[in-house]
Amino acid sequence: MFEVRLLGPVEVWEGGRRVPLGGSRPLAVLASLVVHLGEVVSTERLVDLVWDEDAPATAGALVATHVSAVRRALARVGAAEVIRTRPPGYLTDLAPAQVDARRFEELLAAGRSAGRTEEAAGLLAEALGLWRGREALEGLGQSFARIESARLAELRLVAEEESFGLALDLDRADAAIAPLLGHVAAHPLRERPRGQLMTALFRAGRVSDALRVFQEGRTVLREELGIDPGPELRAVHQAVLTHDTGVLGSGRPASLPVPAPRSGRSRPAPSHLPPDIADFVGRADQVTWATELLRGVGDSGRTAPPIGVISGRSGMGKTALAVHVGHRTAELFPDGRLFVDLRAADTTPLEPADALARLLRAMGVEPDTLPSGVEELTGLYRTHVGHRRVLVVLDNASGEAHVRPLLPPGPGSAVLVTSRRRLVALEGAAHLDLAVPDEAEALDLLRRVAGEGRTGTEPERAAEIVALCGRLPLAVRIAGARLAARPHWAPGRLAGRLRDERRRLNELSAGDLELRTSLELGYTDLDPQERRALRRLALLELPDFAAWIAAPLLDIGTEDAEEAVERLVDCHFIDVIGVDGTGLPRYRIHDLAREHARERCLSEESAEDRAAAVLRLAGSWLDLARKAAARGPGGAARYFPEPAAVRPLDPETEESLLARPAAWFAAEQAGLLAAVTHCAEHGMARAARDLAGALIASSAALYNQFDAWSRAHTAAMAAVRRGGDTEGEAWLLVGLGQLRYEQDRFEDAYAYFADALRLFEDHAPDGCAVALAGMGTARREQARYPEALELLEAALERYGGTADAGSRARVLYGIGYVHREQGRGPAARQALSGALDLYRAAADRHGEGLTLRSLALCDRAEGRYQEAERLLHDALRVFTRLQDTFGVMYTEQALAKVELRTGRTEEAGRRLARCLAVARERQDRFGEALVLRTIGELRLADGDTAGAREPLEHAAALWAELELPLWRARTVWDLARVWSADGDTEAARGARAEALEVFRALGGREARERRDDLLS
Repeated sequence: MFEVRLLGPVEVWEGGRRVPLGGSRPLAVLASLVVHLGEVVSTERLVDLVWDEDAPATAGALVATHVSAVRRALARVGAAEVIRTRPPGYLTDLAPAQVDARRFEELLAAGRSAGRTEEAAGLLAEALGLWRGREALEGLGQSFARIESARLAELRLVAEEESFGLALDLDRADAAIAPLLGHVAAHPLRERPRGQLMTALFRAGRVSDALRVFQEGRTVLREELGIDPGPELRAVHQAVLTHDTGVLGSGRPASLPVPAPRSGRSRPAPSHLPPDIADFVGRADQVTWATELLRGVGDSGRTAPPIGVISGRSGMGKTALAVHVGHRTAELFPDGRLFVDLRAADTTPLEPADALARLLRAMGVEPDTLPSGVEELTGLYRTHVGHRRVLVVLDNASGEAHVRPLLPPGPGSAVLVTSRRRLVALEGAAHLDLAVPDEAEALDLLRRVAGEGRTGTEPERAAEIVALCGRLPLAVRIAGARLAARPHWAPGRLAGRLRDERRRLNELSAGDLELRTSLELGYTDLDPQERRALRRLALLELPDFAAWIAAPLLDIGTEDAEEAVERLVDCHFIDVIGVDGTGLPRYRIHDLAREHARERCLSEESAEDRAAAVLRLAGSWLDLARKAAARGPGGAARYFPEPAAVRPLDPETEESLLARPAAWFAAEQAGLLAAVTHCAEHGMARAARDLAGALIASSAALYNQFDAWSRAHTAAMAAVRRGGDTEGEAWLLVGLGQLRYEQDRFEDAYAYFADALRLFEDHAPDGCAVALAGMGTARREQARYPEALELLEAALERYGGTADAGSRARVLYGIGYVHREQGRGPAARQALSGALDLYRAAADRHGEGLTLRSLALCDRAEGRYQEAERLLHDALRVFTRLQDTFGVMYTEQALAKVELRTGRTEEAGRRLARCLAVARERQDRFGEALVLRTIGELRLADGDTAGAREPLEHAAALWAELELPLWRARTVWDLARVWSADGDTEAARGARAEALEVFRALGGREARERRDDLLS
């Protein structure tokens, strides 16, 4: 049956197969339609539901895209018509029985109306059995999902408390105690279940425990809410004190299945559980989960055994947990505790027939009477176990089919299964995904194994050991055993040996414990395609990744790539760590598992196959990065050198990834850096160089994240120099020059561009033009205008008429900037107008915005404030549409100066406050100094000379740090007004003279504009 499940992670199932939907946005679209089952939900409302307050401009179109993606996914199971188009939007064509949340509500209503009967208990148990997680709609963070989750959570609490009440009415108090303890601990302010727990404890003869439960509740209510318990809970308390069985009941024991009498010679009950681990620590929540599950074996309303599946990666402690819980609950299973290692990861795992034979022999069946066929063995097993109360622990199961024949038929027994896979299709099973313990639990395990006092002397190194082990319990246990075996080792010595990733697996071996062996068993458990996917995903040692990268790595389609990644998630080799800014899940391989898989890749695949996979991924990254740079804010595309090769993805995937280009760059930046390093170290110098160029265009350039930019270029530079790629070295020098320019280190930037020019001279004429333009831009920022103009004009000549429009526009913009700063208005306008035409021809919106701002500054300098304001608002609209925070900030600063010069100082002040916050957040020292100077000018315009002092002095100090004498001279000229107001006329006159000398030396327009001011 086709089914949508909301009571846990949102999932779609057809029969026994989960249907992947391909991303969080399609999932959210489907969930919002199912939550509003039977309603037509308009496209506009879907936008609000799926994106809340953060909808992109293209959200309406994206809704249609995501609906199409859901339909394609559903079409694979013949259910494409589940979502129907109904103007003005869509509706889901599902019966309530096909949505688990609706079935849950119907069963709850039926159970509450059935009276205090066995039927009511069964209906409520069936309703609660539909839940698969702690919360409904897990994984969706939208408001509608949170609201629906909260509503269903309240109904779940009602169902649980109704169920507890029925258990008491039906004389099952003993069976209700354990779940009530957990419920009250999770919801300490709810008084009804606290009263139910007191009643159950009283009936079990635990009067003191019942009174303590009341005392704890009264304390919590007073501390949290400042109130006392209500009358109902106080009445239960009084009844316990007076042993009032009229209120609390007589405490008859719950009925339990009685084992059939055995004939013949008495045999001891089999107990095949391995010994419990003496130093078992932590896992309190997981132990409680499994214990409460097994205690359900005494519920007479059951018709099937409780089944728990504990899944997790190798070394996580699944078996240790199952065995520990088995020993803790042994009294529940007087007829035996059976344990079978199904050896799922062996080359010859235990067949069901062999496992059944072992179980039957354990229960006393003579070996020579055993039939040979699986069906006969299964029937005999069910006959022998059906009337008994037995715990069956099935360790290392490979799949559901491996387990089904071994399940006992009756409600008196229980089953714990451990597996590296989730076994989600195992009917009636409860599931526990075992994750790594928290740091405190891992440190406690290390301390216990290593010996008291061994880790306390160097707590930082002990914490590092745990971190290097990825908190994986087996790895931590091995590390502790190594310390215990070498009392002369301090923890720091072992930490030092574990730091080298290439040696770490070799170090994690002690006695017969070896992490590599455990990881190898898990790896062997995968099918060949899963192994190949894991090897390739581990190859580049990416810190995290989106599923699409498996497509180029494996040379498959993106839908198949997502399925391959999700299968590894189900096998616990890959973790889902969150959702990135594009709405896609991000995945990560555990460090130790990644190192093992990388080793297998190196040993099982040829160097040629590995390189081809990496180059395909690099080509896809480069194609996406080039397109993201062209769409994104900041004009980053201008810094993107032409890559040698690109590999496009399918258009639908590409569009979904690049809907928010800055978010895509932010998500992929760490992966791009890892890829640069890998390619540089493995002889793929051109790919390393191209990927380093992609990082320039990424958020590294947009958000001053310069470390990644620098590290990528350093690694790629070493690679191209080893390969003798002189042109590649020159392009990387250009990248480093641009980096220094973005860091406001203009002299260093000039030096890098000059070095690049020398290398380009014999290899790349276009490169010469780029280097000359970079040198001219650095000199322009330093206000060395004659030299800047000469360099920029030389760059324009080198470009000639064949260069692309964007390249010539950038040089013309720089030339116009120089003319404007030297007071040559007509020449500035001519160059800037030419740049504007070229930027528009190249569809470079960022360049267009910059040039509009620069033309406005020409108008402002000549007193044409209305024209300047119009152009600045045009530029502001451009930068706002591009989501270019820097462009918006610099344009608002220019607009504030127009406002203060036209008497609108209050509005200017608000703009400048926003600008200063952005500049400081982005660590833009030039921008901060510029805004501070403008704030000083604003306060001078308001007559607040005292208030102008601090921002102007701060700005002057920043200009000095940046070695920008012209800007410092402009600020000192403003400071002279402050000193004049203080009565220090000589200091003011000297400051103006000093500033004027700088204006003259640098050829700034102020040399003429300020001369008359000085003489007055």
